[in-house]
Amino acid sequence: MKAMKKIWRYIKQYKKLLYISLIMLVLNQVLGLLSPLIVKEILDEHIMGIEFPWYQVAEEGEHTVYFNGDYYKQERYFGDGETKGKQVSVFTHKSNFYFVYEPIIEGKKTIDDQTLTVVKDEITKTYSISKLDYEDVIDFYKPSFFMLKILVLLLLARSILSIIIGYIQRISTANLNINMVRDARLDAIKKVGRLPINYFEQEPAGKLSNRIIHDVGGMMMLLGTLINLVINASMSFIFAYIGMFYLDAKLALISFVIYPIVYIWLRFFIKKLRKVATKVNELNSLITASLNEIINGISILQIFNYKKQTSKRFDTLNKAFMGEHIKEIKLHTTLGWNMINFLRGIVTAAIIVYFGYGYLNVEGMVISAGLIYAYNEYLLKLIDPLNILFRQVGNLQHAVVRTERIFKIIDGEVEDNTKEVIPRYKGRIQFENVWFAYHEQDYVIKDINLNIEPGQVVGLVGHTGSGKSSLMSLLLRFYDLKPTDKGKILVDGIDITNFSKPTYRQHIGIILQDPVLFKGTIASNVRFGANDITDEQIEEILIHIGAKQLLDKFDKGIHQEVSRAGSNLSVGEKQLISFARALIYNPSILVMDEATANIDTETETLIQNALDIVSKGRTMIIIAHRLSTIKNADKIVVLNNGEKFEEGSHKELIINNGIYANIYRSQV
Repeated sequence: MKAMKKIWRYIKQYKKLLYISLIMLVLNQVLGLLSPLIVKEILDEHIMGIEFPWYQVAEEGEHTVYFNGDYYKQERYFGDGETKGKQVSVFTHKSNFYFVYEPIIEGKKTIDDQTLTVVKDEITKTYSISKLDYEDVIDFYKPSFFMLKILVLLLLARSILSIIIGYIQRISTANLNINMVRDARLDAIKKVGRLPINYFEQEPAGKLSNRIIHDVGGMMMLLGTLINLVINASMSFIFAYIGMFYLDAKLALISFVIYPIVYIWLRFFIKKLRKVATKVNELNSLITASLNEIINGISILQIFNYKKQTSKRFDTLNKAFMGEHIKEIKLHTTLGWNMINFLRGIVTAAIIVYFGYGYLNVEGMVISAGLIYAYNEYLLKLIDPLNILFRQVGNLQHAVVRTERIFKIIDGEVEDNTKEVIPRYKGRIQFENVWFAYHEQDYVIKDINLNIEPGQVVGLVGHTGSGKSSLMSLLLRFYDLKPTDKGKILVDGIDITNFSKPTYRQHIGIILQDPVLFKGTIASNVRFGANDITDEQIEEILIHIGAKQLLDKFDKGIHQEVSRAGSNLSVGEKQLISFARALIYNPSILVMDEATANIDTETETLIQNALDIVSKGRTMIIIAHRLSTIKNADKIVVLNNGEKFEEGSHKELIINNGIYANIYRSQV
């Protein structure tokens, strides 16, 4: 199985736990084999064994019973050469015990007062009997007391051992599962950081989260289910047949007839179940994604009173999930669990019919309660693997689907993660005849030629959809030029695709329109992994860029906890933290994507001052809608419909009286 091969890479790290678990499973199955045999021994040899032949003996000794002035001993307790006296009989009838001074034949028994009548094959015999009182019955059972105690203690010990072994097995399996899932989840998180950016555009965040949190449990379910099916069920099957062949080989062979029927039945069941399981898991992921969307957009939903429509959309999805889940339950209850219970009933009835018919028609066939009990137990142990199979096959299908989904992340196509230390860029950037399309040849960047010199501040302007962000995505290598695209991008004269992305990006930074802050403190968000930076340095940087008010705002200063998504900070304050982070990172090329779009005029002045500080000693590209941000840029590039339309300084573009001039006048 492909899914099992995939998770083996995690299991093999914890082989010791796996071996312990498997050994405990086998030991439990061995104990399960012994239990029916011990019970059979108790019933047939010692409870019903009171009816075995008794003989009169001359004197008291070991295993003798005193009754009505004479001593008696069962045939099985006689030693070699020991003299047997007159044979007598003890038998049970309708919960009473009787003594007969002669051997009796097997047959249909009736008792009338002190007379026993036995009828067999048209032969009728009568016997004079004595009813045994409670003390007499106890006396006749005393020779078996010692072995009964031993056998009962064995049953008790078997039960205690089974509990201990089961505990060890479950703990070792749980440890194996927990470690395996932890490792897989960590690998999935590592891979998320290396997935191509277009993966996140195609996959909703909630659905991706569901895969890492929920679907990774499919590996644990798959291992547990396979252990149950392959090991537990197989061992149960093998040991059951050992017991059955030991008791009655003929019936054991007859039982093989059922397996072709079960095989056809199971194939049909699995085929139906797999389709439903796939839909159930897919809808479960969509529900998680929908919830994530609702929670993240709750403010918009409330403002626009879109709550009813949202609930309706969620209800539609939820009903679809419920419908598929109900289908799965119906499938189990019709072709799964109930059919197994039906088969269990047929097996019990078949055993009774088989032994009953044999007892009546097969000469010399001896049937006992212990034999029927033991054989029924073994046959039910054959049904148990089928029961496990049909109960667990649903889990198996879900586990396989979920395992395949998580391994789409773990084994998915990822970017080269190698990182080499390279000299800091001087900062010269060249776009040479660049054509780029997200899909086939629907180009969003068309024949862009652009030279940016080291240390220049360049503004990138254009209407929505003009290609500004796409051009910067290429520079940042969120996307690479495909074979169907054209041109190349150079940094310091070297094609950027010559490096792995981690190597290339070590001297490039970005400040986004909506700053991304993570759970932690202001200091941890500024430091952002640069653990050699001290608190004093962070405070100096924040003061340097004009963020002293941020330090004064909170009693804890830079150690103030940041709320979810930085909700306890203003947009301007979050942006200042982003600027401080950029200074800590000290990139030679810095891209600012609409960094002043969502702030007021006063804060914009503060950001502009910070921008002047951050831009020193590095090449800076600013995507701006507010042209006041780039008014003093060394060069401004105007894009229109994916093409470079204008290029020059602020004054030159105003004189040119083109798109830039029109945008500037509208803002002024």
